[in-house]
Amino acid sequence: MADQEPKRDSSARVQITVALIGLAGVVATALIANWSNIFHGHQSPTAPVPAQPGPPGSGNSKKSERPVHSSGALVVRGTFSCDLDAGVETNAGADFWWEIRDHVQRDLVPRNGAAFFVVGQREFESIRWSEMERFAYSQDKISAPNNNSNRIPAGTVVTYKTNEGRLGKFIVDEYGDSLKIRWRTYD
Repeated sequence: MADQEPKRDSSARVQITVALIGLAGVVATALIANWSNIFHGHQSPTAPVPAQPGPPGSGNSKKSERPVHSSGALVVRGTFSCDLDAGVETNAGADFWWEIRDHVQRDLVPRNGAAFFVVGQREFESIRWSEMERFAYSQDKISAPNNNSNRIPAGTVVTYKTNEGRLGKFIVDEYGDSLKIRWRTYD
C-alpha cells in the first residue's frame, strides 16, 4: 500500500501541469486575439488610422447598442475635409470641412447634409446610441476659434449624423491647425 501514495501524488502533479498548460494556451490566445486593443502602437500624428468596418455581429461594436460601421483615430489637417463614414480626409462625400481662416479663426463646417451636436466635455464611452438619437443636430458651422470661445477644445465629444444617415461620435484628442480625433460611426 505504500506504493499507491507516490502514484496518486504523481497523477495529481500531471493533472495540475496539464491544467496550467491549458490555462496558458487560453491566455495566450486571448492576448493574441486582442493585441491591438491592449497595446495601442504609436501612430504618426499625420497618418490616419484606417477605418475598421464591421458587419453586424463582427465583434467590432465594443459592446455598443448598435453595430459599428467604422472607428479609429484620424488627423484632419487644417483646410481639409473629412468623411466620418469611412474615416478619411477627402472632398468626395465629406461630412465636414475643418476651415482655417487665419491663426485664430477656425470652424467645423458641416458638408453634404451632415449635421452635428456638441455634447461637451464627457467620457467618450458614456455617450450611448439611445442618447445620440435624441440630440438636436444642426448643419450650422461650429465656431472653434483659437481662444476661450472655442466650442470644441481637446476633450470635447461631438455627435453627428453623416451625409449617409449614420449616427456617430468623435472626441477631440488634440486641437490646433489640425484636429486629432477618435471617431465611431454606427450602422
